[in-house]
Amino acid sequence: MGEVYLGEQVSLGRKVAIKVLHHDLHAQAGMAERFKREARLLSAVEHPAVVRIVDFGESGDHACLVMEFVEGESLYDVLTPGPMPPGRGLPLLQQLAEGLAAIHDKGIIHRDLKPENVFISKSPRGEQARLLDFGIARLVEPDASSNVSQVGVVLGTPEYLSPEQAVGAKVDTRSDLYSFGVLTYRVLSGRLPFDGPLPRHFLSQHASAAPLPLDRAAPTLSRYVGLLSLVMRLLEKDPSKRPQSAHELADALAAAHSALSAFTPGLGTPTYVPPPGSGATPSSGTSVFGMGSVTGGTPGPTGTAAFAGNAPAPQPSSGTAAFGAASSNAPSNSMPLAAALRTGTASFGLKVSGSMAAVTGSGAPVVKPQNLTVMLTDIQGFTERTSRQTHEENARMLETHDRLLMPLVKEHDGRLVQKRGDALLVVFRSPTAGVLCGMAMQDRLWRHNQTVPEVDRLNVRVCLHAGEVLATTDTVMGEPMEVVETVEHVASAGEVTFTEAVNLARNRAEVVAEPCGTITLPGREEQLQLYRCQRASEGPPFGDRFASQGGRGNALAPLLARLKAVKLPEGGAALLRTRKREAMMVAGAVVLLVGGAAWLGQRSNPGTQAFAMLQDGKLDEALALLDGATAEEKELPSVRRARVAAHHLKGHHISERSALNNLKDDEIADVEELILDGLAEDYGKEQLNVLEKAMARLPKERVRARYEDLAEEPHSPRQWGALRYLEFAKAADGVNLVRAYSEALNTQDCGIRTLAANRLAGLGDADAITALERVTKLPKEKGVFGGKDCGHEAAALAIKSLKKKRD
Repeated sequence: MGEVYLGEQVSLGRKVAIKVLHHDLHAQAGMAERFKREARLLSAVEHPAVVRIVDFGESGDHACLVMEFVEGESLYDVLTPGPMPPGRGLPLLQQLAEGLAAIHDKGIIHRDLKPENVFISKSPRGEQARLLDFGIARLVEPDASSNVSQVGVVLGTPEYLSPEQAVGAKVDTRSDLYSFGVLTYRVLSGRLPFDGPLPRHFLSQHASAAPLPLDRAAPTLSRYVGLLSLVMRLLEKDPSKRPQSAHELADALAAAHSALSAFTPGLGTPTYVPPPGSGATPSSGTSVFGMGSVTGGTPGPTGTAAFAGNAPAPQPSSGTAAFGAASSNAPSNSMPLAAALRTGTASFGLKVSGSMAAVTGSGAPVVKPQNLTVMLTDIQGFTERTSRQTHEENARMLETHDRLLMPLVKEHDGRLVQKRGDALLVVFRSPTAGVLCGMAMQDRLWRHNQTVPEVDRLNVRVCLHAGEVLATTDTVMGEPMEVVETVEHVASAGEVTFTEAVNLARNRAEVVAEPCGTITLPGREEQLQLYRCQRASEGPPFGDRFASQGGRGNALAPLLARLKAVKLPEGGAALLRTRKREAMMVAGAVVLLVGGAAWLGQRSNPGTQAFAMLQDGKLDEALALLDGATAEEKELPSVRRARVAAHHLKGHHISERSALNNLKDDEIADVEELILDGLAEDYGKEQLNVLEKAMARLPKERVRARYEDLAEEPHSPRQWGALRYLEFAKAADGVNLVRAYSEALNTQDCGIRTLAANRLAGLGDADAITALERVTKLPKEKGVFGGKDCGHEAAALAIKSLKKKRD
């Protein structure tokens, strides 16, 4: 398309790349004007993955494009020795997909994606992929005056052409996604999906031949099922079967990258180191996520096949994957999860038809990583027990198990992800809720076990770990799954066992815990401490505090239990009635004393009182209370957090962030909504880098849940800030963005109104037209040069764009 020269922008003393259009192309009718128009559009693209356009110029019969000079290494050169490891390649590909989305949003198709047009440069945050060379890019809208746009003209690089380009048919942005698929195939496997070797061969193969499956080109990728599916979807001949936008592609790549942690080669599975003097022996091997048992393997603590050192991976024909935990006595019709995914059916009913639909499947919402608490439960000795019981006995056992435990999951705001036999996989947004749910389960099981013979008792392990996972409707993926499975291997029945990650994030006031050994992470030179909830000295393991519905404690249970144990003399019915009346009087006194003590404790806490005052708008009174607290009271977590909220309401935002950053990890885990709301207001007014440190320490799921609620409110500073934060953090899946941005149009702030109108145009939903029309009808304030624009023009342009898409 042209020749490229190294130049200098003299005014700024910086290097630039000057691309001069070939003379014969410049001579074509309309080409210079099209080149200029695309230069203008590209100059408006501001994205770190897209090379910046500095200027455009013409001189006689020549035209040139002046671009940012990118220093780095060509992706082509990087791939010369061989493929990239997925851990390095996927972040770069995600950057490129985001850059591609930025140019597609401007109505431009690149049409020449290939390794030679991608540079990798260094940045303060690591490697940055840069998309270069828009020489044959064209607008999505056809231009009949240009030969470049005419059907039948084939332009591009043969090895990377889409089927539409190969036959000279009309192309749209999905053509770039096919070329991106070829590029991704090359990055991950080191080769192309077709053999060529001549240009005409590539044209024919892209148009009609089936590509070599990626897992055959790169067998080491066979365990990355979601990634394999994504790449092969990109290479579909039919554009409607590919991802439908670069935004969708970028999200799918992010999900695939997050999912890698579950299958990272060499990562290994943690091994258990029991506490000194416990008499327990370390686990003799590993149970890799998705792997089954190995013939001749050493039995693990729960009958799980263990394989030590660099032993070969188990064959797909043996074992079962129960949330990834293999069993040596599994039913013969089971198979490992990894093998099941490859063949189409996974354990726990997860059906996969050639793709990980929940992560990257066609038409399915993209799943994003979330920081959740994962609970895994199972019945100790379940396999041995089912082998000796009848079918009817097994059914009754599982029915009892579900009746006892399943309601507790809902009561504690957990979400049951999978259930298979005795095993439950549950996720919680709150680590505290997960621990409390486990305690409630063990108390309920204890009460049940007191009423049945020992042979019929249910002894259940409850294990928890917290971390970033991909949680779909029917599965959980990520390294936390591997960790919680290992905890399950060493946990004791009747206990609630959890990791350091849960212990740091939970509410310490709710539960007393004690250390119970460590988990060693191979190759990382670090350990994870294990904890278990401290048990009561007698009776239910956790004091029967969860006996009543809703997980609330029953303070009267021990008293009533002792009354029931009293042996009545003859004619004891009257005495029983008397004792019942006495019991009720005593019980009432207990409730009053306990409740009163709790109420007085709350009321005497200056932090709690200060928050109540702040909620009522009594800022001065709250400040006076906080300033008058004793030195000891000022160190209370609630007092320290109340100061954060007070600084915000007083407008002292630097002090607000400083106080927030000084909170300890266990203090910030229980941050009040008033603080989150204040940060949302701040975020709507300030740049992310000002708030980045403060926001990064907050519990992500609590922030997301609260900000989803705020984003759905009528417009306010906190609504706008919450909405913008969720969008920036790519966590706005649970928000109706059209409605939220339509609400933001009601502001009097012209800048926010303009941004909201532009975003509604980008969302492409015609439902926003009515709200946008209200903006265009608002009277304009008088300005120096006539009516003052306050989002009117942006709203009018958005309406035009949405109507065009609708029609």
